[in-house]
Amino acid sequence: MDQLLAPRLRRIGEAAEATGLTQRTIRYYEELGLLKPAAHVSGGNRRYDDEDLERLTLIRQLKDVVGLSLADIHTFLETEAERRSLSEQYHATTDPARRAEVLDRAEPILRRRVELLERKLSAVQGLLDEERARLRRVAVLRGSLRAPALG
Repeated sequence: MDQLLAPRLRRIGEAAEATGLTQRTIRYYEELGLLKPAAHVSGGNRRYDDEDLERLTLIRQLKDVVGLSLADIHTFLETEAERRSLSEQYHATTDPARRAEVLDRAEPILRRRVELLERKLSAVQGLLDEERARLRRVAVLRGSLRAPALG
């Protein structure tokens, strides 16, 4: 069968290796509804396609890099299928009115995602500001210990 027509399906071990996640984590994400494998074959074995790997990579980034909770990741991912669909709809037409309508539908979805990330960034920025203030206080205290005594 032509490779362009048949997506490459990977076993869970291959998906884990490709994404840097464990098989157990991938199964857990499935239980939570964050991921639905592209296919199940005999014996209930899961198979993952490139889109699944992209989703797993996104989940990992949202969790490990951004620090989102699994609940926030679920919220973020709920919009991903709709975002992809709108992107496909946009690129499937050249009609400016249709494209404008698609963009009008995409904007609130993307705005919600940006707001979620901005909330997280704001929280991290607040913690960073606190730690910088502590560091400045330590430098001031250390400096006061080094200053010659007045007397």
